[in-house]
Amino acid sequence: MNKNTTLFGGKTITVHFEPLPDGTAVPDEQIKVRQIPVRDYEIGFPFVDDEPALAGFLCGTGLRSWALNLTPESFEEVLTIGREVNAKGFFSFCQRRTERAAHEQAAMIGIMATLPPETLKAAMERGLAIQAQSHSPTLSPGFVSPPAR
Repeated sequence: MNKNTTLFGGKTITVHFEPLPDGTAVPDEQIKVRQIPVRDYEIGFPFVDDEPALAGFLCGTGLRSWALNLTPESFEEVLTIGREVNAKGFFSFCQRRTERAAHEQAAMIGIMATLPPETLKAAMERGLAIQAQSHSPTLSPGFVSPPAR
């Protein structure tokens, strides 16, 4: 990342969109792939595993649907530049947070290994019961249903 990228808070690129279902061309757009400010790290973390939502977040649109209409080349360019621009900030934060969660999960598994079998079985049954009571599917933040065809 060069100093101008930091100075300007990101890198401006031209993105291309897929044509509309009726074949109408969508004009290209100049957009800044932004350097994510620290105050938005928590907001963006859930998008790391949802690339279309992440692309929208990196470009400040906040819209997963916006990214789903990009051409594959533009989509990949947004993600590549986004990683470049945010390597020493947002993505470092995400890596630390993911590593911390993995460490906590490993510690929990270690604790569970020390439990008596009947306690472990009861805890697992309780967890399954809670999961069964949840009727709503888990969707990633920023999820937008695809348009009807």
